[in-house]
Amino acid sequence: MENKPIIFIDSNYWIYLLDAATIEHIHIKNHFKKIFDTHKFAINVVVLIEVMHYLVKRLGNQIAKDKWKLFTRIDFICTDIIFEDLDNIFNELINYSHTGIGGRDATIISSMKALNITEICTHDKSFQKIPNIKVIDPIP
Repeated sequence: MENKPIIFIDSNYWIYLLDAATIEHIHIKNHFKKIFDTHKFAINVVVLIEVMHYLVKRLGNQIAKDKWKLFTRIDFICTDIIFEDLDNIFNELINYSHTGIGGRDATIISSMKALNITEICTHDKSFQKIPNIKVIDPIP
């Protein structure tokens, strides 16, 4: 089995990729083409729900269904969040709330640590302030 590096992909990346009307779309699309065959993609259930919410609220039900089907065909490494994870997430929020990290972002940091992932694709500048996380932002 091929051993590809794992990268966490934030919801804003997926949103820009799936919504061609965003100004960020072309940058993300070009970047995604470069990493699709060379990386495995990690997400968590919070990211899934954020993408789902955006698709329905911004694109409408039918387009959302089509995009959701396409999106969920990707072979993700997906972490769930259970009650026992909340203390770790809470600690990440306490440690990094001063950087602009919120509750949803704290779930990402916790998931990344659980999977031993150090790279994230995101346009969220707050992640740049977190030690031991390399931010990849393809948007100039």
